[in-house]
Parts: sequence; C-alpha cells; structure tokens
Amino acid sequence: MARVDSLRMRAGQLFCACDSDGLPIDLDRLPVGAGLMRMGSAFGVSVFSQVLTLSVLPLASQEIGGEPHRLAWPYLALLIGAALAGFPASFLMDMFGRRAAFALGASLGIAGGILAAKAAIDRQFSMLVIGALWLGMAQGFALFYRHAGAMAGHAGGLVFGAGAAGALVAPFLMEGLNLAAGPFTLAYALGLAGLANLVTLWLAVGLPARQVEIETAAAIKRPKPLVFIVSTALAALAWFGMTGLMARVPLMMAGCGLGVSMTASAMAVHLAAMYVPGFVIGRWISAWGGIIVELCGLLLITLGGSAVFWQGTVAGFSLALALAGFGWGMATIGALAALHRDGRPSPVWLAMHDATLFISALAGALAFGQLG
Repeated sequence: MARVDSLRMRAGQLFCACDSDGLPIDLDRLPVGAGLMRMGSAFGVSVFSQVLTLSVLPLASQEIGGEPHRLAWPYLALLIGAALAGFPASFLMDMFGRRAAFALGASLGIAGGILAAKAAIDRQFSMLVIGALWLGMAQGFALFYRHAGAMAGHAGGLVFGAGAAGALVAPFLMEGLNLAAGPFTLAYALGLAGLANLVTLWLAVGLPARQVEIETAAAIKRPKPLVFIVSTALAALAWFGMTGLMARVPLMMAGCGLGVSMTASAMAVHLAAMYVPGFVIGRWISAWGGIIVELCGLLLITLGGSAVFWQGTVAGFSLALALAGFGWGMATIGALAALHRDGRPSPVWLAMHDATLFISALAGALAFGQLG
C-alpha cells in the first residue's frame, strides 16, 4: 500500500504520483493543523449563512409571494438544491479533492445570496426561488465538511462544534441589520448570507492537498449494509421533523407579533443547539454506539417539536427549538459515527446517505406546510 498526494494523480499526467521525498505521510496528523481548522471555520461560516437564510426566507416569501399556496416554494427550493448537490459534492470531493468541491459550493452560495437579495428588493418571486435553490446547493456542499472531518482523523465532532459558534454570531449581525436597513432587512440578510460564502471560498481554496491511500478493493472495509440502512433511516426521520419545524416556526413567530431579529435569535439558538453535541457526544457514542444515540436524539426532537406549538414568546420558542435542535445533532452525528466507525463509506454511499436526508427534509417541509 502506498500513500500519495491526490492532486498529483490526474488523467494525462505521466509523472510519478509518489512522494518525492520517499517519506511516509501520516494521514491522521495532516488535518489536525491548518486543514482541520479551515474545515471547521468554513463549516462555521456556512452555518452562519444558514441561520440568516432560514430566518428570513419564509418571511421574504410571505412578503412577496402573493398567493398562499406559493409561500413554501423558496424553502422547498432550498431543500431541493441541497438534495441535488449530494451526489456531485461526493464525487467531486473524491475525484478532485476537497478544495475544488467546497470552492464550487461556496461559489453557488455567493450567486444564490445575491440573486435572492435582488429578488427581495425587486419583489420578484421566481427569482427568489432560483436564489434559494442555489443557496440550498451551497448548503448541500457545505454539509460534506462533516464527512471530510470524520474521514480526516475522525474529527467530525470538532467540525460540528465549530458550526455552533457560527450560529451564535448571526443574531448580533441580524439585530444590527434590522436597525440599519429597516424595510430592506430581509434583502440585506439574504445578500449577507450569500457574501458569507466569500469567506468559505477563501478557506476552501487554502485547504491542504488531500492525502489518500492506494489500496486494493479487497483491502477497503465498508460499513455493514444493515448499519448503513438503520443509521440513515433514523437520521432521515430526524431531518423530516426538523425541517418541518424550521419552515413553520418563523411564520408562527410572526403571527405572535415577534419581529425578524427575534426570529433570527430563536433560529440561532436552534442551530447552535443542533451543533453543540459535537463538543460532547464522543463519550456517548463510545459508551452506547451511534444507533442508540440517534434514537435518543429522535426522542428529544419529538419532545421539542411538540412543545413549539404551545409557545408564544421568544424564550419559549427558543427553548423548544433548542431541545429539538440538540436532538437533531445527536441523531445526525450518531449516524455519522455509525457510518465511519467500522468502515469507510464509498462516495456512492455518502451521496445516497445525504440525498436520503434531504429528500426526507423535503417531505417534512411539505407535510408540516399542509398543517393548519
């Protein structure tokens, strides 16, 4: 078995792909430094962008959507874009490395945010749907940071933890936007969500070259199919419930007379809670296993999601969403641990896993959107 730099292996290149100095490369040590910090920082910025998008997209849709049956279209486009990005993200990361895949995702986010902001200013609903689709594609690419972290020294929990920090920054900027922008707050927030991807792009292109191992097919150990199916199914249920809440809560809060900045605060608490388990879940997974952790997470989502419908204050919404968000984090990271713990998922498996999650998310948004 030889360890080589993946960027030296390209079709049409005839020079040796082996390391020029002949020294062994430690795959687990490379991402601990700059690579892991950049992946965590990029994921944190992506979560920051996600908080802004999820906080204002339903409100922007309500403001310019007109007909009630069209209000959910931008949010559904966001989820469809994330689902569509699953297979390209997985294969691009495998074939061309992290830098190319994550840079492409960030570029889509920049374009999507700018387009969505213009749509909010010009009150163009179809343009808002397209911008949301591109923002969703960027989020689909960004979620592969968790797989990259898990494959690079099993540091997926640290990458998830960085997402919590990104979520907590958003409400402060949202409050400043609300005071400064006035009636253009929604447009400015969508634009900022897109421009945040400039930072993600800068972080992505600076990632170290991925180091890979050349192995025979027989030497690669894949997770058991039953583990893949069960962990993916449980995570899909978590995403089904969570996206339904995220689509519905901003409108519920608006109906209670709570402003955009209050909605952003509640959503930030929610998203921070989604990624906080990354700091502490390692011991639970070691003790109970990823599947049991997923089941516990589903229980918390059920409790928190049920409590949301009885709230009327910012604190009440925030606490209920935090409980549900923490459960989502347990379920998602539990699935991640189950997939990567005893094997190495292929790009096809990873793409199928994420595509299943986003399809379930889309179904959850549709199901909750039809409730009275």
